[in-house]
Amino acid sequence: MKLLTAGLILALCSPLSAMAEGPETLIGQWEADCDAWGTDATCTVDWSEGLHPDHLEIAYTISPLDGGDAIFAGQGVYRIGETAIDGYWSDSGGAIHPLAASWSGDALTTHWGKAGSAQGRSRYELTETGLRVTDWSLTGEGWQQFMQVDYTRAD
Repeated sequence: MKLLTAGLILALCSPLSAMAEGPETLIGQWEADCDAWGTDATCTVDWSEGLHPDHLEIAYTISPLDGGDAIFAGQGVYRIGETAIDGYWSDSGGAIHPLAASWSGDALTTHWGKAGSAQGRSRYELTETGLRVTDWSLTGEGWQQFMQVDYTRAD
């Protein structure tokens, strides 16, 4: 009984547990048909618990419809703090970016990169039908959207 009580107290004290309607609501496997720079593909997003109770992990893959090798893949780790969300992203293009994110309503908005190098923004928004992910990059003309995909649960 003491072990159960201690586990419950620990879970309730975790920042992920403290955010009843927070980023942990993204946990699960999501899938959609998508256009990967002119190629018909399947996009998958897998949100999972991280190695620490304050962490969430994302695995992202774009695969050709014919089942060949991935066109693009990336992974990220988010640390959910009391007042901030941060982490890092790495991908098959060789990039490693710092992440700074915020949760508002039903959406996680992530800014990735840093001044002087590639910068972008990704928004993961829960909708009535699934998960909408929109990506932008920062250019000389401002924010330019380069991808938007509407996912449904695959798990």
